[in-house]
Order: sequence, then structure tokens, then C-alpha cells
Amino acid sequence: MIHKPKGNNMTNKELFIEELTIAYRDLFQTNPEYSYSASRTTPEALAAKMVAGLTQGTANKDGEGIKKACRQCGIKQTFKAIQEYLNQ
Repeated sequence: MIHKPKGNNMTNKELFIEELTIAYRDLFQTNPEYSYSASRTTPEALAAKMVAGLTQGTANKDGEGIKKACRQCGIKQTFKAIQEYLNQ
């Protein structure tokens, strides 16, 4: 299911951060590979940090959280697609 803003004036960047936060909350609880991150930060802080890195092209776009957020926003998991989406 693709989530889109429903008249609430969310920007694409805000929507992506929201979807990424949701993904990280789930991964922190269910995926052992995210246990280190879960012990060091919050899903909200990690999402904000990752979006800043994606905007600059310096973050790893191949993680499960980014994959889930891209899927929910209906975009491809490439730097070009993510950056275009975030800047719309």
C-alpha cells in the first residue's frame, strides 16, 4: 500500500521521513541487524540523519529501512529517484 499525503500539506521529504521512521521502529523491534542502532539512537533521529545523507548522496540507500520507505512512497530505490522525490 502506497501512502500519500491526504490534504495535510506534507512535503515529499516529510512523508519519506515519516515512512522511514515507521520502518525503523519495526526494524528496531524485529531485526537483530538493527540492534546496535536501536541501542544508540531513536527511529526518528536515524530517519532524519539518513534523509540528510540521502539528500547529499552520502548515505547507504541499500538498507531495509530505505527499501521499505521507497516502496511505501512509490519510488525506486536509486539515489536519483530518492533525491528527485525529496526535492519535489
